[in-house]
Amino acid sequence: MSISVPKGFLRFSGWTLFLGGIMGVIGQVLHGEDVPDSVAHIPAFVNQAVNLHVLLAYASTLILLGLPGLFLRQSSGLKKWGWIALPILFIGLMLEIFHGPVQILAYPIMFDGIKDDAALKVISDQINNLSIDKFPFQLAVLIPIVPCILIGLLLTGLSSIKARVLSKGPGILCFINIGIFIISQFVHLPIFNYSFSLIHLVFVWFGAILAFESYASVSSSSSTSTTQNQQI
Repeated sequence: MSISVPKGFLRFSGWTLFLGGIMGVIGQVLHGEDVPDSVAHIPAFVNQAVNLHVLLAYASTLILLGLPGLFLRQSSGLKKWGWIALPILFIGLMLEIFHGPVQILAYPIMFDGIKDDAALKVISDQINNLSIDKFPFQLAVLIPIVPCILIGLLLTGLSSIKARVLSKGPGILCFINIGIFIISQFVHLPIFNYSFSLIHLVFVWFGAILAFESYASVSSSSSTSTTQNQQI
């Protein structure tokens, strides 16, 4: 069986990954605290929170658009288990988008009319503590985000290296970023404050490869022998 992948689709996928990754890096680097530190800081805080989360929502959306092209480009060499990375990454990135509307739509309403520190504390406590005691299903959206993204990256990096279709660089970067993220949970150094933003560099690199690659003849094919090689 042979599947022909249009060159235009692969290039489009590359650009969406590339742009989405850059937007994700910028958004995560500039991302501040989840609540303002004072009443006077509320206007600037809300403005930044709304704008950055719009940026991050589009970053994840663009990355999701580009992921199928990334996996199709490597399909001739991907093992069966390598395809599992696609739905896992999709779930993590999609759930990450879900929390954005809180900052984009709710923050301007929640912080409007806050005039004193006592009222600010009430709102801040509600945001920091959520309402998981009353609505425990909130955890079904929040908990899978980081594990799915990290596991998805791990499988993406490993499967890409094993496929030997694209450069090993982005695959290796997946492992480096996962290591930095894990270390950042225990060691507090300035660079580790940007551990989540560094994850988006993987998509920038993969996207650049797809966007600027020379597509003389790109197709995904699997013969009987290839099918056997793709067994777990």
